[in-house]
Amino acid sequence: MIRALRCAQSECEKMIEATLAEWKKWFEQNRSDEYKIFGRKDEEFEDEEKFTRLWNVQDGKPPEGGEEFNSKAWRKRGKIPSPGLVLITTAGQSPLILTNESRRIKSQSTNRNKKNEKKGDAPTSRYLKKPYQWLCRDCGEIFSAKKSRIHCVRNPRQKATVSRQSTAWFEDYLENIKWTYKSPELLPLNLPGVIEDANALALAERAGKMLEEILADVEMTPPEYFALYNEKTRYLRVSDLKDKRKFARVIKNIAGWRKLKMRPLHKAPLGMIEIGHAFDEFLTDIFEKISSKSWGPGERVRFDCEELGVTVSGTPDLMFEGVPVETKTVRLFPHEVPEDKNQQTIFKYKWKNNYAKQAALYLQGVENDFMLLLIISRESGEFTLAPVDDSAMTEMQSDWVEWAEKFPEQLQEYRQLIAEENQARSGSDKSQSGEEE
Repeated sequence: MIRALRCAQSECEKMIEATLAEWKKWFEQNRSDEYKIFGRKDEEFEDEEKFTRLWNVQDGKPPEGGEEFNSKAWRKRGKIPSPGLVLITTAGQSPLILTNESRRIKSQSTNRNKKNEKKGDAPTSRYLKKPYQWLCRDCGEIFSAKKSRIHCVRNPRQKATVSRQSTAWFEDYLENIKWTYKSPELLPLNLPGVIEDANALALAERAGKMLEEILADVEMTPPEYFALYNEKTRYLRVSDLKDKRKFARVIKNIAGWRKLKMRPLHKAPLGMIEIGHAFDEFLTDIFEKISSKSWGPGERVRFDCEELGVTVSGTPDLMFEGVPVETKTVRLFPHEVPEDKNQQTIFKYKWKNNYAKQAALYLQGVENDFMLLLIISRESGEFTLAPVDDSAMTEMQSDWVEWAEKFPEQLQEYRQLIAEENQARSGSDKSQSGEEE
Protein backbone atom coordinates (compact mmCIF):
# COMPACT_ATOMS: atom_id res chain seq x y z
CA MET A 1 0.00 0.00 0.00
CA ILE A 2 2.77 2.46 0.99
CA ARG A 3 4.75 1.48 -2.07
CA ALA A 4 1.74 2.05 -4.32
CA LEU A 5 1.15 5.46 -2.76
CA ARG A 6 4.77 6.43 -3.31
CA CYS A 7 4.49 5.35 -6.93
CA ALA A 8 1.36 7.45 -7.41
CA GLN A 9 3.01 10.47 -5.83
CA SER A 10 6.07 9.90 -7.99
CA GLU A 11 3.92 9.94 -11.13
CA CYS A 12 2.27 13.19 -9.98
CA GLU A 13 5.68 14.79 -9.51
CA LYS A 14 6.50 14.01 -13.15
CA MET A 15 3.69 16.20 -14.50
CA ILE A 16 5.34 19.04 -16.41
CA GLU A 17 2.63 20.74 -18.48
CA ALA A 18 -1.10 21.07 -17.77
CA THR A 19 -3.96 23.56 -17.72
CA LEU A 20 -4.40 25.82 -14.70
CA ALA A 21 -7.48 23.78 -13.73
CA GLU A 22 -5.36 20.63 -13.69
CA TRP A 23 -2.59 22.31 -11.69
CA LYS A 24 -5.13 23.47 -9.08
CA LYS A 25 -6.41 19.91 -8.80
CA TRP A 26 -2.81 18.67 -8.47
CA PHE A 27 -2.15 21.18 -5.67
CA GLU A 28 -5.28 20.09 -3.79
CA GLN A 29 -4.31 16.43 -4.03
CA ASN A 30 -0.61 16.81 -3.24
CA ARG A 31 -0.27 19.85 -1.00
CA SER A 32 -3.38 21.60 0.30
CA ASP A 33 -6.97 22.40 -0.67
CA GLU A 34 -6.53 25.88 0.86
CA TYR A 35 -4.44 27.98 -1.51
CA LYS A 36 -4.09 31.28 -3.36
CA ILE A 37 -3.00 32.06 -6.91
CA PHE A 38 -0.79 35.04 -7.69
CA GLY A 39 -0.04 36.54 -11.10
CA ARG A 40 0.09 39.98 -12.65
CA LYS A 41 -1.59 42.83 -10.75
CA ASP A 42 -5.40 42.52 -10.70
CA GLU A 43 -5.22 39.52 -13.03
CA GLU A 44 -8.20 37.20 -13.46
CA PHE A 45 -7.16 33.66 -14.33
CA GLU A 46 -8.61 31.33 -16.96
CA ASP A 47 -8.71 27.62 -16.07
CA GLU A 48 -8.02 26.74 -19.73
CA GLU A 49 -4.60 28.48 -19.89
CA LYS A 50 -1.74 26.01 -20.20
CA PHE A 51 1.28 26.25 -17.88
CA THR A 52 4.67 24.58 -17.54
CA ARG A 53 6.01 23.80 -14.07
CA LEU A 54 9.44 24.98 -12.87
CA TRP A 55 11.33 23.16 -10.08
CA ASN A 56 13.14 25.18 -7.39
CA VAL A 57 15.56 23.83 -4.77
CA GLN A 58 12.75 22.84 -2.34
CA ASP A 59 11.02 20.79 -5.08
CA GLY A 60 14.09 18.66 -5.64
CA LYS A 61 15.48 17.49 -8.96
CA PRO A 62 13.06 17.92 -11.90
CA PRO A 63 12.05 14.85 -13.95
CA GLU A 64 13.31 14.28 -17.49
CA GLY A 65 12.13 17.23 -19.58
CA GLY A 66 11.54 19.40 -16.52
CA GLU A 67 13.27 22.73 -15.94
CA GLU A 68 15.11 24.00 -12.88
CA PHE A 69 14.37 27.46 -11.48
CA ASN A 70 17.20 29.14 -9.58
CA SER A 71 15.91 32.71 -9.34
CA LYS A 72 13.57 34.49 -6.92
CA ALA A 73 9.94 33.39 -7.28
CA TRP A 74 8.60 36.49 -5.53
CA ARG A 75 9.04 40.09 -6.61
CA LYS A 76 7.16 41.11 -3.45
CA ARG A 77 6.73 38.13 -1.13
CA GLY A 78 3.14 37.00 -0.67
CA LYS A 79 1.81 39.61 -3.09
CA ILE A 80 3.57 39.86 -6.46
CA PRO A 81 5.45 37.02 -8.24
CA SER A 82 8.49 37.64 -10.39
CA PRO A 83 7.70 38.65 -14.01
CA GLY A 84 6.44 35.80 -16.19
CA LEU A 85 5.40 33.58 -13.28
CA VAL A 86 2.14 32.40 -11.76
CA LEU A 87 2.43 30.99 -8.24
CA ILE A 88 0.04 28.66 -6.41
CA THR A 89 0.84 28.77 -2.74
CA THR A 90 -0.32 27.99 0.78
CA ALA A 91 1.05 28.74 4.23
CA GLY A 92 4.07 26.73 5.32
CA GLN A 93 5.01 25.38 1.87
CA SER A 94 7.07 26.54 -1.08
CA PRO A 95 4.97 27.74 -4.02
CA LEU A 96 4.16 25.74 -7.13
CA ILE A 97 5.95 27.76 -9.84
CA LEU A 98 4.23 27.96 -13.23
CA THR A 99 4.98 29.78 -16.47
CA ASN A 100 4.36 29.58 -20.21
CA GLU A 101 5.89 30.95 -23.38
CA SER A 102 3.60 33.97 -23.74
CA ARG A 103 4.27 35.13 -20.18
CA ARG A 104 8.01 34.66 -20.61
CA ILE A 105 7.99 36.73 -23.80
CA LYS A 106 6.10 39.51 -22.03
CA SER A 107 8.47 39.50 -19.07
CA GLN A 108 11.56 39.54 -21.34
CA SER A 109 10.08 42.42 -23.32
CA THR A 110 9.44 44.26 -20.04
CA ASN A 111 13.08 43.90 -19.00
CA ARG A 112 14.26 45.21 -22.37
CA ASN A 113 11.99 48.21 -22.51
CA LYS A 114 9.48 48.76 -19.71
CA LYS A 115 8.09 51.95 -21.21
CA ASN A 116 7.27 50.41 -24.58
CA GLU A 117 5.86 47.27 -22.97
CA LYS A 118 3.42 49.32 -20.86
CA LYS A 119 2.10 50.92 -24.04
CA GLY A 120 1.72 47.61 -25.85
CA ASP A 121 0.50 45.36 -23.06
CA ALA A 122 -3.29 45.25 -23.18
CA PRO A 123 -4.84 46.03 -19.76
CA THR A 124 -7.07 43.39 -18.15
CA SER A 125 -9.37 45.87 -16.39
CA ARG A 126 -10.52 49.49 -16.45
CA TYR A 127 -11.71 52.00 -13.87
CA LEU A 128 -15.39 52.94 -13.95
CA LYS A 129 -16.49 56.56 -13.87
CA LYS A 130 -19.07 57.95 -11.46
CA PRO A 131 -22.03 57.84 -11.41
CA TYR A 132 -22.19 54.05 -11.66
CA GLN A 133 -24.87 52.12 -13.53
CA TRP A 134 -27.44 49.98 -11.67
CA LEU A 135 -30.17 47.56 -12.74
CA CYS A 136 -33.33 47.12 -10.65
CA ARG A 137 -33.95 43.40 -10.15
CA ASP A 138 -37.72 43.94 -10.02
CA CYS A 139 -38.76 46.49 -12.66
CA GLY A 140 -35.68 46.19 -14.92
CA GLU A 141 -34.91 49.93 -14.97
CA ILE A 142 -31.26 50.95 -15.44
CA PHE A 143 -30.38 54.08 -13.46
CA SER A 144 -27.29 56.07 -12.52
CA ALA A 145 -26.15 56.68 -8.94
CA LYS A 146 -22.89 57.14 -7.05
CA LYS A 147 -23.98 54.57 -4.44
CA SER A 148 -26.29 51.60 -4.33
CA ARG A 149 -29.83 52.36 -3.17
CA ILE A 150 -33.01 50.33 -2.84
CA HIS A 151 -35.03 50.42 -6.04
CA CYS A 152 -38.53 48.96 -5.78
CA VAL A 153 -37.89 46.59 -2.84
CA ARG A 154 -34.36 45.19 -3.32
CA ASN A 155 -30.75 46.18 -3.76
CA PRO A 156 -29.99 46.63 -7.48
CA ARG A 157 -27.33 44.84 -9.52
CA GLN A 158 -24.37 46.90 -10.70
CA LYS A 159 -23.77 47.19 -14.42
CA ALA A 160 -20.90 48.44 -16.56
CA THR A 161 -21.00 49.83 -20.09
CA VAL A 162 -19.42 47.54 -22.67
CA SER A 163 -16.02 48.88 -23.75
CA ARG A 164 -15.30 50.08 -27.27
CA GLN A 165 -13.00 47.11 -27.91
CA SER A 166 -15.67 44.58 -26.98
CA THR A 167 -18.36 46.48 -28.92
CA ALA A 168 -16.13 46.26 -32.00
CA TRP A 169 -15.72 42.51 -31.37
CA PHE A 170 -19.51 42.07 -31.24
CA GLU A 171 -20.04 44.11 -34.41
CA ASP A 172 -17.60 41.90 -36.29
CA TYR A 173 -19.15 38.80 -34.70
CA LEU A 174 -22.68 39.73 -35.80
CA GLU A 175 -21.54 40.34 -39.37
CA ASN A 176 -20.16 36.82 -39.69
CA ILE A 177 -22.36 34.76 -37.35
CA LYS A 178 -24.50 31.88 -38.58
CA TRP A 179 -26.58 30.21 -35.88
CA THR A 180 -26.44 26.47 -36.53
CA TYR A 181 -27.96 23.69 -34.45
CA LYS A 182 -25.80 20.58 -34.04
CA SER A 183 -26.83 17.22 -32.60
CA PRO A 184 -25.47 16.46 -29.10
CA GLU A 185 -23.83 13.40 -30.71
CA LEU A 186 -20.91 15.73 -31.54
CA LEU A 187 -20.16 16.25 -27.84
CA PRO A 188 -17.31 14.24 -26.26
CA LEU A 189 -18.32 10.78 -25.05
CA ASN A 190 -19.09 9.85 -21.43
CA LEU A 191 -20.07 13.30 -20.19
CA PRO A 192 -21.56 13.07 -16.66
CA GLY A 193 -25.34 13.39 -16.53
CA VAL A 194 -26.07 13.17 -20.27
CA ILE A 195 -28.96 10.74 -20.83
CA GLU A 196 -29.88 8.65 -23.86
CA ASP A 197 -33.65 8.61 -23.23
CA ALA A 198 -35.45 8.66 -26.61
CA ASN A 199 -38.16 11.11 -25.51
CA ALA A 200 -35.63 13.49 -23.97
CA LEU A 201 -33.44 13.40 -27.08
CA ALA A 202 -36.45 14.02 -29.30
CA LEU A 203 -37.39 17.04 -27.17
CA ALA A 204 -33.83 18.39 -27.42
CA GLU A 205 -33.83 17.90 -31.20
CA ARG A 206 -37.16 19.71 -31.56
CA ALA A 207 -35.97 22.56 -29.34
CA GLY A 208 -32.70 22.92 -31.25
CA LYS A 209 -34.24 23.09 -34.71
CA MET A 210 -36.92 25.50 -33.54
CA LEU A 211 -34.32 27.74 -31.88
CA GLU A 212 -32.21 27.77 -35.06
CA GLU A 213 -35.20 29.12 -37.01
CA ILE A 214 -35.99 31.71 -34.32
CA LEU A 215 -32.42 33.01 -34.09
CA ALA A 216 -32.27 33.48 -37.86
CA ASP A 217 -35.09 36.07 -37.61
CA VAL A 218 -34.22 37.86 -34.34
CA GLU A 219 -32.71 41.32 -34.65
CA MET A 220 -29.36 41.37 -32.87
CA THR A 221 -27.29 44.33 -31.68
CA PRO A 222 -24.15 44.55 -29.50
CA PRO A 223 -24.99 44.75 -25.78
CA GLU A 224 -24.68 48.16 -24.10
CA TYR A 225 -24.19 46.90 -20.53
CA PHE A 226 -23.17 43.78 -18.69
CA ALA A 227 -23.62 42.74 -15.06
CA LEU A 228 -20.56 43.03 -12.79
CA TYR A 229 -19.89 39.98 -10.66
CA ASN A 230 -19.65 40.79 -6.96
CA GLU A 231 -18.62 37.92 -4.71
CA LYS A 232 -19.81 39.78 -1.61
CA THR A 233 -23.24 38.21 -1.47
CA ARG A 234 -26.01 38.18 1.16
CA TYR A 235 -27.17 34.67 0.27
CA LEU A 236 -25.51 31.39 -0.64
CA ARG A 237 -25.92 30.82 -4.38
CA VAL A 238 -26.14 27.74 -6.56
CA SER A 239 -22.59 28.41 -7.80
CA ASP A 240 -21.29 28.33 -4.20
CA LEU A 241 -22.37 24.71 -3.78
CA LYS A 242 -20.38 23.44 -6.76
CA ASP A 243 -16.84 24.23 -5.65
CA LYS A 244 -15.20 23.58 -2.28
CA ARG A 245 -12.77 26.50 -2.41
CA LYS A 246 -15.48 28.97 -3.37
CA PHE A 247 -17.86 27.64 -0.72
CA ALA A 248 -15.16 27.90 1.96
CA ARG A 249 -14.35 31.47 0.96
CA VAL A 250 -18.01 32.55 0.94
CA ILE A 251 -19.16 30.82 4.15
CA LYS A 252 -16.21 32.29 6.06
CA ASN A 253 -17.10 35.83 4.99
CA ILE A 254 -20.83 35.94 4.29
CA ALA A 255 -21.84 36.92 7.85
CA GLY A 256 -19.55 39.93 7.63
CA TRP A 257 -20.75 40.79 4.13
CA ARG A 258 -24.38 40.80 5.34
CA LYS A 259 -23.50 43.49 7.89
CA LEU A 260 -21.85 45.75 5.32
CA LYS A 261 -23.56 48.29 3.12
CA MET A 262 -23.41 47.35 -0.54
CA ARG A 263 -20.57 49.33 -2.09
CA PRO A 264 -20.03 49.83 -5.81
CA LEU A 265 -17.25 48.06 -7.68
CA HIS A 266 -14.75 50.52 -9.10
CA LYS A 267 -13.31 48.38 -11.90
CA ALA A 268 -14.62 46.23 -14.77
CA PRO A 269 -12.78 43.50 -16.71
CA LEU A 270 -11.50 43.90 -20.28
CA GLY A 271 -10.59 41.47 -23.05
CA MET A 272 -12.06 37.98 -23.32
CA ILE A 273 -13.30 38.07 -19.73
CA GLU A 274 -15.44 41.12 -20.52
CA ILE A 275 -16.62 39.53 -23.77
CA GLY A 276 -17.69 36.42 -21.84
CA HIS A 277 -19.78 38.48 -19.39
CA ALA A 278 -21.17 40.68 -22.15
CA PHE A 279 -22.05 37.60 -24.22
CA ASP A 280 -24.32 36.43 -21.38
CA GLU A 281 -26.04 39.83 -21.52
CA PHE A 282 -26.26 39.56 -25.30
CA LEU A 283 -28.01 36.18 -25.04
CA THR A 284 -30.39 37.46 -22.35
CA ASP A 285 -31.45 40.27 -24.68
CA ILE A 286 -31.98 37.81 -27.54
CA PHE A 287 -34.06 35.44 -25.43
CA GLU A 288 -36.28 38.31 -24.26
CA LYS A 289 -37.13 39.01 -27.90
CA ILE A 290 -38.29 35.44 -28.57
CA SER A 291 -42.04 35.19 -29.03
CA SER A 292 -43.03 31.53 -28.97
CA LYS A 293 -45.54 29.28 -27.23
CA SER A 294 -42.84 26.63 -26.73
CA TRP A 295 -40.06 28.94 -25.48
CA GLY A 296 -40.28 31.19 -22.45
CA PRO A 297 -38.21 32.75 -19.63
CA GLY A 298 -36.83 30.56 -16.85
CA GLU A 299 -38.63 30.36 -13.52
CA ARG A 300 -36.91 30.76 -10.14
CA VAL A 301 -36.30 27.51 -8.24
CA ARG A 302 -35.47 26.89 -4.57
CA PHE A 303 -33.50 23.95 -3.22
CA ASP A 304 -33.24 22.84 0.42
CA CYS A 305 -29.76 21.43 1.02
CA GLU A 306 -30.29 19.13 4.01
CA GLU A 307 -26.59 18.31 4.41
CA LEU A 308 -25.70 21.98 4.97
CA GLY A 309 -29.04 23.01 6.46
CA VAL A 310 -29.46 25.93 4.03
CA THR A 311 -31.72 26.93 1.16
CA VAL A 312 -30.34 28.17 -2.14
CA SER A 313 -32.17 29.52 -5.15
CA GLY A 314 -31.47 30.28 -8.76
CA THR A 315 -33.12 30.83 -12.11
CA PRO A 316 -32.46 28.74 -15.25
CA ASP A 317 -32.20 30.91 -18.36
CA LEU A 318 -35.15 29.51 -20.30
CA MET A 319 -38.03 27.04 -20.42
CA PHE A 320 -38.93 24.86 -23.39
CA GLU A 321 -42.31 23.13 -23.21
CA GLY A 322 -42.09 23.14 -19.41
CA VAL A 323 -38.49 21.84 -19.26
CA PRO A 324 -35.79 24.14 -17.74
CA VAL A 325 -32.96 25.18 -20.04
CA GLU A 326 -29.60 26.48 -18.79
CA THR A 327 -27.24 28.24 -21.21
CA LYS A 328 -23.45 27.92 -21.23
CA THR A 329 -21.00 29.40 -23.72
CA VAL A 330 -17.64 28.08 -24.90
CA ARG A 331 -15.12 29.72 -27.16
CA LEU A 332 -15.23 26.72 -29.51
CA PHE A 333 -16.48 23.14 -29.36
CA PRO A 334 -13.77 20.45 -29.31
CA HIS A 335 -14.90 19.15 -32.73
CA GLU A 336 -14.26 22.63 -34.20
CA VAL A 337 -10.55 22.41 -33.35
CA PRO A 338 -9.71 18.69 -33.70
CA GLU A 339 -6.01 19.51 -33.99
CA ASP A 340 -6.02 20.86 -30.41
CA LYS A 341 -6.42 17.72 -28.28
CA ASN A 342 -6.36 19.79 -25.10
CA GLN A 343 -9.76 21.35 -25.93
CA GLN A 344 -11.59 18.09 -25.24
CA THR A 345 -9.95 17.82 -21.80
CA ILE A 346 -10.92 21.41 -20.99
CA PHE A 347 -14.51 20.87 -22.15
CA LYS A 348 -14.90 17.69 -20.09
CA TYR A 349 -13.50 19.42 -17.02
CA LYS A 350 -15.99 22.30 -17.36
CA TRP A 351 -18.85 19.88 -17.94
CA LYS A 352 -18.10 17.74 -14.88
CA ASN A 353 -17.29 20.56 -12.46
CA ASN A 354 -19.75 23.20 -13.62
CA TYR A 355 -22.42 22.30 -16.17
CA ALA A 356 -23.55 18.91 -14.82
CA LYS A 357 -23.51 20.11 -11.22
CA GLN A 358 -25.59 23.21 -11.96
CA ALA A 359 -28.18 21.15 -13.85
CA ALA A 360 -28.36 18.68 -10.95
CA LEU A 361 -28.95 21.49 -8.45
CA TYR A 362 -31.71 23.10 -10.50
CA LEU A 363 -33.45 19.74 -10.89
CA GLN A 364 -33.83 19.51 -7.09
CA GLY A 365 -36.21 22.47 -7.24
CA VAL A 366 -38.48 21.25 -10.06
CA GLU A 367 -40.53 18.14 -10.78
CA ASN A 368 -38.69 17.25 -14.00
CA ASP A 369 -36.40 14.22 -14.26
CA PHE A 370 -34.09 16.03 -16.67
CA MET A 371 -33.36 19.49 -18.06
CA LEU A 372 -31.62 20.79 -21.18
CA LEU A 373 -28.15 22.31 -21.35
CA LEU A 374 -27.83 24.77 -24.24
CA ILE A 375 -24.15 25.05 -25.18
CA ILE A 376 -23.19 27.86 -27.60
CA SER A 377 -19.90 28.51 -29.39
CA ARG A 378 -19.00 32.20 -29.01
CA GLU A 379 -17.01 32.21 -32.24
CA SER A 380 -18.92 30.09 -34.74
CA GLY A 381 -22.53 30.35 -33.55
CA GLU A 382 -22.89 26.57 -33.46
CA PHE A 383 -25.01 25.32 -30.58
CA THR A 384 -26.42 22.10 -29.20
CA LEU A 385 -28.96 21.01 -26.59
CA ALA A 386 -28.24 18.00 -24.39
CA PRO A 387 -30.69 16.39 -21.92
CA VAL A 388 -29.04 16.04 -18.50
CA ASP A 389 -30.22 14.36 -15.26
CA ASP A 390 -29.16 14.95 -11.65
CA SER A 391 -26.63 12.12 -11.31
CA ALA A 392 -23.98 14.70 -10.31
CA MET A 393 -25.82 15.08 -6.98
CA THR A 394 -24.21 11.98 -5.45
CA GLU A 395 -20.70 13.43 -5.49
CA MET A 396 -21.89 16.87 -4.32
CA GLN A 397 -23.86 15.44 -1.38
CA SER A 398 -20.76 13.63 -0.24
CA ASP A 399 -18.83 16.91 -0.44
CA TRP A 400 -21.52 18.78 1.54
CA VAL A 401 -21.34 16.32 4.42
CA GLU A 402 -17.60 17.04 4.63
CA TRP A 403 -18.14 20.82 4.39
CA ALA A 404 -20.80 20.76 7.13
CA GLU A 405 -18.30 19.08 9.46
CA LYS A 406 -15.57 21.57 8.56
CA PHE A 407 -17.62 24.79 8.89
CA PRO A 408 -20.31 24.12 11.55
CA GLU A 409 -19.99 27.51 13.32
CA GLN A 410 -20.06 29.56 10.12
CA LEU A 411 -23.09 27.64 8.81
CA GLN A 412 -24.94 28.07 12.10
CA GLU A 413 -24.25 31.82 12.11
CA TYR A 414 -25.53 32.11 8.54
CA ARG A 415 -28.69 30.11 9.33
CA GLN A 416 -29.34 32.32 12.36
CA LEU A 417 -29.00 35.51 10.32
CA ILE A 418 -31.41 34.19 7.68
CA ALA A 419 -33.92 33.14 10.36
CA GLU A 420 -33.79 36.62 11.94
CA GLU A 421 -34.25 38.23 8.55
CA ASN A 422 -37.26 36.03 7.74
CA GLN A 423 -38.78 36.75 11.14
CA ALA A 424 -38.36 40.52 10.66
CA ARG A 425 -39.86 40.29 7.18
CA SER A 426 -42.80 38.27 8.50
CA GLY A 427 -43.43 40.85 11.24
CA SER A 428 -43.33 43.66 8.69
CA ASP A 429 -45.84 41.85 6.45
CA LYS A 430 -48.24 41.33 9.39
CA SER A 431 -47.92 44.99 10.37
CA GLN A 432 -48.76 46.15 6.88
CA SER A 433 -51.67 43.72 6.68
CA GLY A 434 -53.07 45.15 9.95
CA GLU A 435 -52.78 48.70 8.66
CA GLU A 436 -54.64 47.78 5.47
CA GLU A 437 -57.47 46.23 7.46
